[in-house]
Amino acid sequence: MKQLLIELKPLRIVLILCALLTVILQPEPGASPVYHGWGVVPTLLIPVLAPLLFMLLMLDSLMTTMLRSQSTGEEHARYGRVRNTVLVAGILVLLAWLPYFIALMS
Repeated sequence: MKQLLIELKPLRIVLILCALLTVILQPEPGASPVYHGWGVVPTLLIPVLAPLLFMLLMLDSLMTTMLRSQSTGEEHARYGRVRNTVLVAGILVLLAWLPYFIALMS
């Protein structure tokens, strides 16, 4: 685990932690928005940030795949582990938020 955190580097770790934080702070599907106070964060801010962070995770996965294709040896394996970690985080965000956005659209 420590080796994986070293391989991920600080910015990628922050990206993954922010994405997982949106999963933790996710409101219930169909919850009404709150327009004042701290209720704004889980009902308005977090639903806006979730798709943005998902897209950043997918962009990072794409860039990591490109870097992996241009490297060899240990770097090739490292980029593969990093890409897989980012993809797992992206899939978790997608699966967690999908019911919310489906309820929003219907």
